[in-house]
Amino acid sequence: MLHLEFAISPNQIRNMADLNLLEARLGFDKGAVLSRFPENWLKEVSDHLATALNAQQIDKATEKLRRIKESRLVSFNREYAGAPWREAAVDSHQAQPFHRVVDGTTDNRPHYIANWQDLDDDDFDFNTQFNRDATSLAGAAKALLLNAEKVTIYDNYICPTRPGCRKTLLEIMRFCLKPVELHVFSEEERKPGRTQREQALAHFQRDLPANVSLFWYWLDDAGDGLLHQRGLFTGKGGVIYDRGFEEPRDLDQRRTPTTITPMPRVLLEDRSRLFNPAQLGTGLSLVGSAWQSHP
Repeated sequence: MLHLEFAISPNQIRNMADLNLLEARLGFDKGAVLSRFPENWLKEVSDHLATALNAQQIDKATEKLRRIKESRLVSFNREYAGAPWREAAVDSHQAQPFHRVVDGTTDNRPHYIANWQDLDDDDFDFNTQFNRDATSLAGAAKALLLNAEKVTIYDNYICPTRPGCRKTLLEIMRFCLKPVELHVFSEEERKPGRTQREQALAHFQRDLPANVSLFWYWLDDAGDGLLHQRGLFTGKGGVIYDRGFEEPRDLDQRRTPTTITPMPRVLLEDRSRLFNPAQLGTGLSLVGSAWQSHP
């Protein structure tokens, strides 16, 4: 997974300084996310801050918590047994490691940090090199996919006739736990023909998970190069794929790392405008009609 998962005890967010630092250091665009652990993490923080801040500060804190919920907080569906937070975090970490656990008491690096303010730049270093097998390519975006209701992929070379593309798409769908729309934008090509591509999609539809609705669009960018980039995004954030989404046939090529990086917020906003099914961005035009899977 590209994004680092930080588990932070709710009692570590004690004042506006802690909240400001949380907002500044975490985010899908920064490669680091906050684990929703427990599920009512936001409420616990909000209740605590309500007793520690004045009315003006509470308004600011409420807005910051909203932004944290929208672009920094991720539920990884971890079990929380109702024990004290530290014990629950230790149990969850043993089952599936966090990147860092900030519990307010334990200083046992690299994983356990006593104080949220003690984290330094090295704690936020994330890996950008991933093998090109379908599982690794999909797993890089796991944090974005788990609770997504809409996922958009754009790749000029992605094609439903290629087994390596279909395999990666199925791995991406496997991480989507909610009912989700998956929108794929690719470049219109003369070969293989449109009929062959739509036939491949009709066969591919048989393998789709029940919670996934697939939409496929073929676009023309009039030679501007808008499609010669590759990425995946949701409403929360995005990732940039240097070599696209196809798993190579050659085993050595699968083991050769490719670069996958967080999508800057400005680029996310731009891609969201460009690859909008309701109204494509300037410079893009739909070729023929879109393909949609049947329920």
